[in-house]
Amino acid sequence: MKDKKVNLKTVDGFSIAGVHTVSESKSLILWLHGITVNKDEYLNLFKDGAEFVGESGVDSLRIDFRGHGKSSGKSMDFTVTGQMIDIDSAIQYLKTFYKTEKLNLHLVGCSFGAPPSIFTAVKQPEIVKSITLIAPVLSYERTFLKPETEWAASIFNANTIAKLYKSNKIYFDKDFPTSMTFYKEMQLIKPEMLIGEVKQTVTIIHGDSDSIVPYKVSKDLSMKFQNINLISISEMDHGFNDMNDEIGNSEKSLRNRKTIYDIIKKTVLNESK
Repeated sequence: MKDKKVNLKTVDGFSIAGVHTVSESKSLILWLHGITVNKDEYLNLFKDGAEFVGESGVDSLRIDFRGHGKSSGKSMDFTVTGQMIDIDSAIQYLKTFYKTEKLNLHLVGCSFGAPPSIFTAVKQPEIVKSITLIAPVLSYERTFLKPETEWAASIFNANTIAKLYKSNKIYFDKDFPTSMTFYKEMQLIKPEMLIGEVKQTVTIIHGDSDSIVPYKVSKDLSMKFQNINLISISEMDHGFNDMNDEIGNSEKSLRNRKTIYDIIKKTVLNESK
């Protein structure tokens, strides 16, 4: 097992940085991170996850979406459409590397990485075998446009949206402004509807104490659609942290992390048969 740094070119001129963990596997995971972080995800959830599944012979590709990490572009270039173009470049790279059009591909999306996982599974069912979503954004409307958490309400409110219409910027944090284009996409695109069209196994892992992305959306959709397997983790906040642990090193947080990795590995190995 070895890590290979890659640099992918998108059709619209961006350079996408990635790390390809290679063994002798016929199965592989494309890891899709959330907003404002990078291919390693918060507290190295993806980096360590790639190593964990790699020990079972599963390959991984982790990419930085445009405007994140070591990829080109700025935060203002980050859009839902851009995420999809970046994923297209990653998939084309994998087809070339493995010399096949018939990839055995599994998607793991965290937070804002969930919607493009859903869209890719719907559009490319011939290569996507499963999707696993961690603390996923499944409704732009309920998560941001009509926020159900205090954190999201601090970003999307009458004041910040008024500023957006004047400056073309709305800030997810002080260093990460996004654009009117991104805002308008979130008004138009409905991942909560498209997830019902996914034919593959959909596993959602969500903490019932998530303070950023509402857990209730995941619960509601799991009750609405039979293709969703919701795994709830008690008192887990956004990502994998216990609600009382900000740095992710408590016994409960580490147990949550291990649980997530075990679920991902089991899903990939089962759906690759």
